[in-house]
Amino acid sequence: MKDKSYWLSSGTYTMLHSGIDFVLGFMGFMMLVRILSQTDFGTWVLLITILAIVEVARKGFLQNGMIKFLVGNVEESKPIQSAALMLNVLLTGLIMAVLWFSAPALGRLLNAPGLAEIIRVYVFLLPVLILHTHNLILMQSKFDFRAFFWAGVSKSVPFFFCISYFFWTGTDVSLYRLIWLYALCFVFASVVSLFQVRTYLRIGLYMSGVWIGRIFDFGRYVFGTNLISMLSNSMDKFLLGALLSPVQVALANTAGKVMNLTHTPVNSIASITYPKASEAHEHEDAKSVGRMVEQTTGMMLSITLPFFLLVVLFTEPVILFVAGEDYLGAAPFLLVISFLAVLRPFDRQFGVFLDAIGKPNLNLVMVIVNFVLLVVLSWILIEAFGLIGAAFGLVIAVFATSVLKYFLLRRFLPFSLFRPFAEAVLFWPQAVKYVLKRVKLL
Repeated sequence: MKDKSYWLSSGTYTMLHSGIDFVLGFMGFMMLVRILSQTDFGTWVLLITILAIVEVARKGFLQNGMIKFLVGNVEESKPIQSAALMLNVLLTGLIMAVLWFSAPALGRLLNAPGLAEIIRVYVFLLPVLILHTHNLILMQSKFDFRAFFWAGVSKSVPFFFCISYFFWTGTDVSLYRLIWLYALCFVFASVVSLFQVRTYLRIGLYMSGVWIGRIFDFGRYVFGTNLISMLSNSMDKFLLGALLSPVQVALANTAGKVMNLTHTPVNSIASITYPKASEAHEHEDAKSVGRMVEQTTGMMLSITLPFFLLVVLFTEPVILFVAGEDYLGAAPFLLVISFLAVLRPFDRQFGVFLDAIGKPNLNLVMVIVNFVLLVVLSWILIEAFGLIGAAFGLVIAVFATSVLKYFLLRRFLPFSLFRPFAEAVLFWPQAVKYVLKRVKLL
């Protein structure tokens, strides 16, 4: 497979998947924010944030190591998959126990009535996600982003239809009912993912201690990195809930939903970057990996920079369209965090490439630094300035850690800090040419 074909073809499916997830999630958000009270909506946001932290950390524990080892050891697929599945089961069991017993304390700490009850419903869903997570990682290791697309939208599409039903019929919906519907959609997606990987799945009863040890050794760093990274991304919501109220969480989430327009392409490109960067690093081709840093960061900037200008120019109209007049208090928060559209591509890719070149420990250190900075800055600034303080804390922390990651990665890879901006300009003509060829207009 030619490199250009890989990036554009894989990117098409990944962007399409993320695009559908985003559009349906965004439209679902616009309906939920009008169905639920601000307090209930803030509580739902806190729940989804906790679930996202758990799932990203759990997946990260297995994903990068499993992909790296499967790509480089095709003949060892069965023992590698079996070892990864065993670790998945053990980690999931631990998470279930932690969530079940900590749920009441989380509800009290975050001033969120009803949060404990719906967290415990989610605990029953976690065993189903063991195989679902394994399947999604397997698709990535096989570069099968077409299957990944179908497995992904099979969760978001049914849940969107559920929300649409409540909105258009005017039916009352409780948080308890909503989380059960969310769980059932995940069950359906798990069945679809199993069908998609039926030709790749290789599981045996014998568990290789060597592969369990290697995946665990690699995954512990990525698990820590993802867990702390997600906590960093969510800390503003937790601190706003603990120091203020779920209403402030709802306002911050409204601005965050708009910013998800940048998270979607950033995460999509990152997901196709890691397998290819790992493959190049296995061949000890530092120059090619450095070139990937420039190209993939440029791909992200080609989308995030126009978004940044749009938000700066039309902050209040964007909030009015997304959530209505009741949420106009989120406009200043959105204006400040819009600068993340420029910073995130660098921060995200520097971390991805540290993992890809076998330095997950350094990436973990950087994520911990970001987390500490974010907590300290956000706590101080929220106490001093309220909601807007959380936005300033987030932007300052991401900027500082992006600079540190740059100097770290430059020790191992040759790349330019400014070349991604040139790549951003070149990306769209190349993408348009590729699409036109695919539809046979050239």
